Amino acid sequence: MQQLASPVNEWKNQGSSDELLVLSSSTGRDFIQFFAETLADCFEIDLVTIGELLVMENERISVLAGSMDGKPLEDFDYQACLTPCIAVIQTAQPKILLSDVQKSYTEDNLLREQGIRSYIGIPLKNSEGELIGVVQASWRREIDPEEAEHVLETIDMFVARLSAELVTLHAMRILAALAEGPSLIGNLDTLRLLTEQMQTALKVRVAFIAETLPEDDHSFRLLTYCQDGKLIPDVENEIVPYAGTPCTHLKDKDVFIVRTELQEAFPTQMQYKEANLVSYLGQNIRDESGQVIGHFALQHDRELLDKILQADLFKLFSARLNLELRKFHAEQHQRDGGETHPPTMAQDAAGKKLPPALAQSVSEKLAALQDRVAGLEKSLENGPAPQVPADLKALQAELVATQKLLSSR
Repeated sequence: MQQLASPVNEWKNQGSSDELLVLSSSTGRDFIQFFAETLADCFEIDLVTIGELLVMENERISVLAGSMDGKPLEDFDYQACLTPCIAVIQTAQPKILLSDVQKSYTEDNLLREQGIRSYIGIPLKNSEGELIGVVQASWRREIDPEEAEHVLETIDMFVARLSAELVTLHAMRILAALAEGPSLIGNLDTLRLLTEQMQTALKVRVAFIAETLPEDDHSFRLLTYCQDGKLIPDVENEIVPYAGTPCTHLKDKDVFIVRTELQEAFPTQMQYKEANLVSYLGQNIRDESGQVIGHFALQHDRELLDKILQADLFKLFSARLNLELRKFHAEQHQRDGGETHPPTMAQDAAGKKLPPALAQSVSEKLAALQDRVAGLEKSLENGPAPQVPADLKALQAELVATQKLLSSR
């Protein structure tokens, strides 16, 4: 094989100056797609993908950018456990297979159909060192150790940037969803959507929302339940006894966390063993009078740390869930009382008319949320990636302020 140049020199020579210029000025999906295509072209790689790890029972990769035979790939996802990417996920270290990759992963149909013979996978991590994605390169030919090393060195030059772009894209999707001006009518579809977003955004196996039962303080009702990326409608409206569950501790405190050993602490809950869930975090939701009207909870197959309570996204979801469950609860109470018309934009969640000044303030707050997201999206298109943590805190403040306005009467 022809002697390869240093990867740094390869990407900085005169022929690559245009590519480097595009990379330096691109952000978001444009950046990772152009990186995939340029990497494939530079090293004659048949298949390059950059994907985000989805938290599910069986790890899946959602491909956000890729190149195959010089052509861009459409988005798709695949089950990582059947592919060499599983070794990258399990070890959080690069994986190199110079030849015979099909012999090691016989159930990977793509390897067989495309005649792939060699593979390199590189983990992408967030600022806390948690695995969030994988870059993979595959060839229909064998590669030698020197070529593999050059590819690894080149990707390593961009790992921090690629990881930051994945984090930004993930946060932007959640921000956009959270900042959509909520209807002033509480409904179950909104709670379902928030449950899905929470499970995905916080990267846990399970997220659910429940409400208290005024007539039965020994049980609660499940409203929405999302596990491994899927809503489970069969358990909606199910009455669950507090006894024997970690949720029972929310009767005495607003927040309860089981960091590990969930199965040992609550042995009667067989679903924890069946789904291999080992941790739990629950938090109460109160109405404007301070009465507990429900709770939401997270469950995971790894340790849940106290720091998640301080995470900006967690605070955002907590504020939004508080608002939405209060509206849902008020609407159900209104229906039980015989009301036939839902609250309008001039009414609050309890069905009372809002003063014009307060209604205007709420509308302005919701508009501000949407403007912030639009501004972030424009920044991603026209310049460097925004400072996501600062933007999350700003949006969180807007959500909390809106919630306080609605409950100020």
